[in-house]
Amino acid sequence: MTQITPYVLEVGTQEVVLTPDPTHEFTATTEQVALGYGVSQENIRQHKLSKADELIEGKHWITVTSGVSNPNAGNLQRQQTLWTKRGIVRLGFFIRSARARLFRDMAEDLVIGQLASVTNSHAQPALISARGVSAAVGIPPRHASTTLRRQGIEATHHFLESRCGAPAYLYPLPDVQAIWPDATFTPYQGEARPGVAAVVRVVGAAARTKAAKRHQPRLLPTDTSTEQLARRLLSLEAQKKAVLRELAALA
Repeated sequence: MTQITPYVLEVGTQEVVLTPDPTHEFTATTEQVALGYGVSQENIRQHKLSKADELIEGKHWITVTSGVSNPNAGNLQRQQTLWTKRGIVRLGFFIRSARARLFRDMAEDLVIGQLASVTNSHAQPALISARGVSAAVGIPPRHASTTLRRQGIEATHHFLESRCGAPAYLYPLPDVQAIWPDATFTPYQGEARPGVAAVVRVVGAAARTKAAKRHQPRLLPTDTSTEQLARRLLSLEAQKKAVLRELAALA
């Protein structure tokens, strides 16, 4: 299974984790949205209930179900609300907090960037991804990326990989064609987003996550895989038993 690399956005002194999504661009848990806006999770839930006519399921939020079958814990299933980009922006109309302005600014930048991309789509230059180069030339995608860097070709756009939702680079096709003049390339046909900051940010976040795991292993709070949830539950049960033993010894 391909692991989806999350975005990590700095909102004030907090880091908010957003998970790329091919349908909604990205989603965030109620916990992460509350963290970004500087309010409680209950505050977010109350807005979801009181503004039900404006916060629409499937557009502003979705529900996902996860479950795990464990001989010791039984069949555990839970439903979780994930907020889409539209939902995060719409919540900003209702929430007033010290940090809300920073988070609204972040959401506004994403919306403006998206609109600019759509407006300029008719003038989109001919681009190609490393996978496109790989398919045309017959070399591995990583080798293609390395060759492009060595030839001094810089990426100018990025896109979201449909398979895993992670952002990836796009390169100017005329420059690529100059390296392999005899190859037949197929230009990228999807939505190209100007700039490469999103890719750099995700790569940097992945590197920080790997470093953090080396020094202090922990589970990401947004992880919803059944295996990780089962491990977390067992870990909490072990901690509970240890605390009870300590209390019994003190008594």
